[in-house]
Amino acid sequence: MDKNSIVNLLVSSQIASAEEIEGCSENEIKELEDEIGHSFPTVYREFLLAAGHRVGLLFQGTDIFFGNLRGLTQEANELLEENQEPFTLPADTFVFSMHQGYEFNYFRFSDGENPPVYQYIEGEGDPKLAWDSFSNFLSDGINVTATFIKE
Repeated sequence: MDKNSIVNLLVSSQIASAEEIEGCSENEIKELEDEIGHSFPTVYREFLLAAGHRVGLLFQGTDIFFGNLRGLTQEANELLEENQEPFTLPADTFVFSMHQGYEFNYFRFSDGENPPVYQYIEGEGDPKLAWDSFSNFLSDGINVTATFIKE
C-alpha cells in the first residue's frame, strides 16, 4: 500500500472525503524517526504520509495520529507495569496506537517493511499476533469502518 492507494481506498469506502484526510510531511516523519532512533517501515511511513494527522471516520477514539505518537510506547509500558504483566515490550517496539487506555497495537522495527502487528488487551495476558502485516491491520480497520457506515 502506498500513499495514493490508501487515500483512494479511504475515499472510495466513504470513510473520508479528500478534504478530511491530512497526512504528515516528510519533515515531521523524519523528526520523529530521529527522536526514536529508527526509520519507520515503508508501509507505516506511507500511512503517515497519507493520513497521519486525520482521516475522517477511521480510528475514531483511538490514539493513532501523529500528535499522540510520541508518548504511546511509554504509556504502553506503564500499562503493562500497572497490570503487573510478566511481559515486557522488546527494545525495538514502536507502539503506534492505543485505544481508550486499555488496548494497544505495536510492531517491531526488526520485522521488515510491512511488519506484523501485535496487540495487547488489558486482562488478556501477553500480547498476541493480531495481523500478519501493517497493511492488513489498516485494511481491516477500513473494512470494519466502511461496514459500520453502511449499516
